[in-house]
Amino acid sequence: MSKSIIHIKENSFFRILLGKTAVAIFAILGVGLLYVVSMSFIDHQSFPFPIIILVLALAKTVMISSIILKRLSKIIEICHSMNRLLWVFGLLIGISILSFATDYTCLYQFDHATFNGIPAYSDTYIYNLYHFIYFSVITFSAVGYGDMAPVSDIARFVVMLEIFLSFFIIVFALTNIKKIHIKE
Repeated sequence: MSKSIIHIKENSFFRILLGKTAVAIFAILGVGLLYVVSMSFIDHQSFPFPIIILVLALAKTVMISSIILKRLSKIIEICHSMNRLLWVFGLLIGISILSFATDYTCLYQFDHATFNGIPAYSDTYIYNLYHFIYFSVITFSAVGYGDMAPVSDIARFVVMLEIFLSFFIIVFALTNIKKIHIKE
């Protein structure tokens, strides 16, 4: 095949991939932005902020495990290269890790006692987000070093949601392996 045909096929694949996941990506980014904005305007002591984060994390987990996985299973059927397949699973894992990292960061910003092991000098949202991306990667991969740990019940429940979702994504990958037709 000519390079221009391969380039057109690659572009259409990425458009399909973005189209199937755009709602979830924008919803997760929107919730993250809502967290950042609400952290600066809402009095957290009088508002049940951790409960809102818990409900949104639960809704996100259901959305990823039902809607996105169904859409991505259709994309896997048209994956004919390892590169495309890695993009599908990389996007899915990236969405999950980043979305839970924002949940953890907001819980920590609300109450510093929700997690142990965060450096005391990390006061900014972005710096805390960096720490919780690390924590989310460790949790998603089921390594669990123990250097950071959830302490509050709500933080533990959100961590359990991420662990559930990571196992669900692994099972999804294994059950859809027969659909993959990789061409050299």
